Amino acid sequence: MFKFRYKALAIAALALSLSACATSGGTATPTASKGTYDPQFTAKVQADVDQYKAAQTTLPPSGGPKAVPGKNIAIVTITLAETGAKTITDALTAAVQDIGWTSTVYDGQGSATTANDKMQQAITTKPDAIVLVALDETTVGAGLAAAKAANIPVACNACWDLSSADTKGPYADVQPALSLFSDMGKASAEYAYLQTQGHPKFLTFNDPALSNLIARTNGFDDFMTECAAAGGDCSVVANTPFQVANVTTTLAANAATAAQANPSFNAVWAGFDFAGLQIINGLRQAGLVPGTTNQFMVSANGDGENIKLIASGGYQKATVAVAFKWGAYANIDDLNRIFAGQPTVDQNVPIRLFDQSNADQAQDGTWNGDADFRAAYLATWKG
Repeated sequence: MFKFRYKALAIAALALSLSACATSGGTATPTASKGTYDPQFTAKVQADVDQYKAAQTTLPPSGGPKAVPGKNIAIVTITLAETGAKTITDALTAAVQDIGWTSTVYDGQGSATTANDKMQQAITTKPDAIVLVALDETTVGAGLAAAKAANIPVACNACWDLSSADTKGPYADVQPALSLFSDMGKASAEYAYLQTQGHPKFLTFNDPALSNLIARTNGFDDFMTECAAAGGDCSVVANTPFQVANVTTTLAANAATAAQANPSFNAVWAGFDFAGLQIINGLRQAGLVPGTTNQFMVSANGDGENIKLIASGGYQKATVAVAFKWGAYANIDDLNRIFAGQPTVDQNVPIRLFDQSNADQAQDGTWNGDADFRAAYLATWKG
C-alpha cells in the first residue's frame, strides 16, 4: 500500500475500490520457475483456496468499551464521486450514527489542495477526531500537521501502511490491516495456479504507486517465490503497470497491446476489479474475448459487475472481496477505544474468494463478511 500520489481526480480506491487506471505499459523481465506440477505444493495451495472460499464467520472483537458519549467526528474523503470512497464514507457516517455520535463529511473532490483545505476547515470546528478516506501523508501532510498541533486524533481507511503501534505515526488508527491486502493478491494468484493445473503464465496489471494495491502485488510476488521454491512452473510473461488516473482512458489499449505481444499467457492477474473490467474491454477489442483459448482473469475487491461476470461463466473466473464496510465500523470502534483510554485492536476485517461455485453468496457485490458485524459492534457499544 504505497504512498498515494495523485493530481486532480486520481482517485484512490479502494481499490477500496478503490478504482484504478492505466498509463501505459512496460514489460517486466519475465520471472519463472521451471519445474513441474508439484503435488505437495499444489495440496497446500488447494487448502489455502478452500479456506479463502469458505464462509468467513469470525466476529469483530468483543470486550471493548461501552460507547463514550458526545463525540463529534469529521470525515474527510478523497472524493464522493468515486464508488468505493463513497461506500466507505457512507459506512463511516452510519457507524457514527450507530454509536450515538455526530459527524460532518468533507469532500476532497479528488484534489490534494482541496482535501488539505477541508481538513483545515474541519479542524476549526474542533472535532473530537478526524477520519480520512483514501488520503495519506503525502497528500494531506499539512492537514495532518494541523490536526496534530490541535491534538485531534486522526484515523484512516485506505492508507494501511502508515500507522505505528508505538507512535501511531500520523494516524491514531488504520483499518483494515496491511496484511489483508497482501493476502488478497496471493489468494487470486493461488486460484489461477489451480485453474491452470499448476502452470500459470501471467499477464499482470496493477498500479505501482497506491499503498493497498502495492500490497496486493507483494502478495502475488510472495506466491511466485513460493512456487519457485517448490520447483513449480509459474511465470510472469509480461507486467503492465498503470496509474489510477488513467484506468478508463489507456488501460484497455495497453492490455490489448500486452496480450497481442505475449500470446503465450494463460492467466491475467489484475490488482482490482474495476481495472479488470477495462482490461477485459481491451482484450475484447483485440478479438481475444470471447475466444477459444483457456485464458481467464482473476482480480480482487468483489465488485458487483465482476461478480455477475464470474457467475455467468465469463472471462473473469474469481475475485477476492474485502469487507470495506466492516472496516469503516472498525475505524469507529478503535476511535471509541482511544477515547476510553484503551489500545486499538485487530478488528478481524475479512476477505473471501468468490468464483462461479459460490458467487451466489457474494451479495451482488456488497459482501461484507458472513457474520453480522454491525450487530456485534452495537452489542459492544451499548454495553
